[in-house]
This record gives sequence, C-alpha cells and structure tokens, in this order.
Amino acid sequence: MTAPRRLATERPGLRSTRGRPVRGGATAPPKWRRWALPAVLAAVTVVALLLYFTPLLGVRSVQVVGNATLAQEQVVQAAGIEPGTPMLQVDVDEIRGRLQALPKIAAAQVSLSWPSTVQVEVTERVPVAFMVARNGIQLVDAGGVPFEVVPERPADLPELQVQAASQDDAATEAAMTVLMALAQPVRAEVTAVVAARPNEVRLLLKGDREVAWGSLEETPRKAAILPPLLTRPGKVYDVTTPALPTVA
Repeated sequence: MTAPRRLATERPGLRSTRGRPVRGGATAPPKWRRWALPAVLAAVTVVALLLYFTPLLGVRSVQVVGNATLAQEQVVQAAGIEPGTPMLQVDVDEIRGRLQALPKIAAAQVSLSWPSTVQVEVTERVPVAFMVARNGIQLVDAGGVPFEVVPERPADLPELQVQAASQDDAATEAAMTVLMALAQPVRAEVTAVVAARPNEVRLLLKGDREVAWGSLEETPRKAAILPPLLTRPGKVYDVTTPALPTVA
C-alpha cells in the first residue's frame, strides 16, 4: 500500500490546533487569558474610583486626644473634616495646618485609621506667664507665645515684662529661658520676669526681693546656685557673675 501523502501545509514537528500550528506540540492558550489582565485592571480602576469619589469608605468618626481646655467639637470644627469625605481624599497635612492655626494649639498630628476614622492628637499651649498688652491680659507659653486673653491677672503666674512678647524676640526668648531654667520652688516665688534687653534679665520675687540675672551665659549654673542663695537674708541677689554671687 502507498503511504498517505502529507498536506503541503503540514511540517514535521508542528501540530495543528483548530487549524493553527503550534510548535513542539504545545496547546494554544485559551482566548480568555488574553482578556484576563485588562479585565482585572479595569476592575481595580473602578474600585479605586469608587473609593476616591464616593463615601463608600468615607469618614464616619473623628477621634481627638490631647485636648484639655479645648472641647472636642472645637477641634473637629477647626480640622474642617466633613463627614462622609472619602478617606482617600483626606489631606492630613492640610488638616494639621488648620489645627496649628488655632492660638491654643502648639502642635497637631493627624492620621487615618481605616476604614473610616480620622485620628487627631493635639498639644495645647500651657501658660507659664502672662503679659499686659493693648488688647488685655494675655497668657504666654514657655516659648514666649501669647495665645489667650483672660479677664484678670493670674495669681499663680509671673508677669512677663518685655517690649512685646514674641517667639522671635531676643529679649522674650532670654526672659523665658531664664524662667524655665528655675527650679519649681524658686519659680513659684517669681512675680515678674523683666528683660529690657537680652543681656539684662531681672527676676522680681515675693517679699520685695530681686534677682539680677544678667545674660543667658552660664544659665544652668546660675539656676543651681540661686536656691541656696535665697536662703540668706537680703533684697538683691546678684548672680550675673555666678563665680562671685552677692546678696545685698
């Protein structure tokens, strides 16, 4: 018998799959595989658009911690977070900037707690002194920043006497540096911190006493020798030269 003749389109080493030759006998991939990746990408895109532009994963609550004198409602209102805002659209840097614009807030941290909570942590300014300004009596924090007007002079805080309290003012910085360097028992005796210039700081104490401090040089040493020096009777305690303190 004569062997059947091969078709002209067939070659050794090739097999036909639905009319398409595949080298080495491998099976051609199904058609659905060609559409799988585009379909997945399209699905991911749709989900991302839903999450970004709809309240599907929107803000449901705002948690505030660190507030002592500020009410939670004040902090939330200042943060400007609208309920239902998509979490992906929440700008934590912008919220932090709005919060730190409040005079009472020294610092703020904002973070997202998925799926629907914005967490806000604030650090409030703590008054350590007060000053008399044109618009009234202002509380001042340790950095020399006035942040709140009060109706009366606080009996438990010293008065800051400078030209104008400002964090960038050298005299204010010197006055607050000296005040914060004092031991708490000594600070409780201070009725006023006076700084006409950065190198001329004076402390007015209860009992009509005064401390001549001078400049910020050797401030830690001055702060250390002042408590035992104040145990001596006198009216003026001079620590401008801490190696040779005097009492008069």
